[in-house]
Amino acid sequence: MSSPEKLSPAPESNPNPSLPDALLISCIARVSRLYYPTLSLVSKSFRSLLASPELYKARLLLDRTESCLYVCLKLSPSENPSWFTLCLKPDETLTYDTSNKKKSSGYVLAKVPIPHSPPVKSSSLVVVGSNIYNIGCNIYSIGRSRSPYSNVSIFDCRSHTWREAPSLPVELFAVSAGVVDGKIYVTRSCKDDDSYNLKNTFEVFDTKTQVWDHVPSPYSQTKHNSYSKSLCIDEKWYVVTKRKVVAYNPKKGKWDHVESEMCSYKSSYGYCVIENVLYSVEKTWRGTDFRWYDTELRQWRKVKGLENMTYGGSNKMLWCAVITLERRKNHEIWGKVEWFDHVLTVPITCVLEKVLVATV
Repeated sequence: MSSPEKLSPAPESNPNPSLPDALLISCIARVSRLYYPTLSLVSKSFRSLLASPELYKARLLLDRTESCLYVCLKLSPSENPSWFTLCLKPDETLTYDTSNKKKSSGYVLAKVPIPHSPPVKSSSLVVVGSNIYNIGCNIYSIGRSRSPYSNVSIFDCRSHTWREAPSLPVELFAVSAGVVDGKIYVTRSCKDDDSYNLKNTFEVFDTKTQVWDHVPSPYSQTKHNSYSKSLCIDEKWYVVTKRKVVAYNPKKGKWDHVESEMCSYKSSYGYCVIENVLYSVEKTWRGTDFRWYDTELRQWRKVKGLENMTYGGSNKMLWCAVITLERRKNHEIWGKVEWFDHVLTVPITCVLEKVLVATV
């Protein structure tokens, strides 16, 4: 009887197999961007790959672009702002929170590693595609409300890097900005060349050509009418003062005086436009008030179904929610909370500057 043959040991697998970048990009492009902050921890080369233009070209070709939430926080008065993005925890398994008797969403706000982030103001931040535009706000203007500025910078949400953009054609004392059809409309007061007084000016920036242009307007006088905030809806740009609201139609090149009730929301970060409907959220003594503006009745109405939405914790905790909205036949809008969770703990000195959604 012949003795059994000795089997040779299987070759040891390579713990770090080298794959072509093109193959890695093809694979990563199919992964939700919610996992990218975790994937960036793998290695330095992986971080470079996640920020490469080739990856986002592949995501575009594969129709894998998605909406990504960015949050700008000023953690302390002496610091420049910090940026965070919503992501899934490394272990995507949902955990059970016995104290609150609910499942954890699995989401957190991850800090975006930016070496030098410029100062910002909430009213001067807008999004076009995958870019966040910071209109104005240089290091010298922060804390000096009467110091004008004209510089513009762009935060690329794909590579998480800042770059300079063409400056405003005039120096403005603060900025209020909005976006219509890929163009950024900006207003606020500037110095009148013919006098020592201030006047309102209206400028537009074409993000495709990267060129500024002036918007002619009959509302340049600043007496009682300094335009402090703006919004864009119905393909029009609305600018607001304490006494009136005016709207600019870019297609017709025409200004109109409109009802002021629509722009009665209090904070620049407490509103958003979803599918051409204006929504507002405010804290009241009763809790959180969710409203939408009915353009037919010209009045604010409550979003139904969210009356019992409350959050726990202290003012050192940031909470995030995903709410689906439904317009019903009786001309009401109902909201349903998909998930609602604590996503970040912050210092007591923290100030929320802006929440933005980029398409990446």
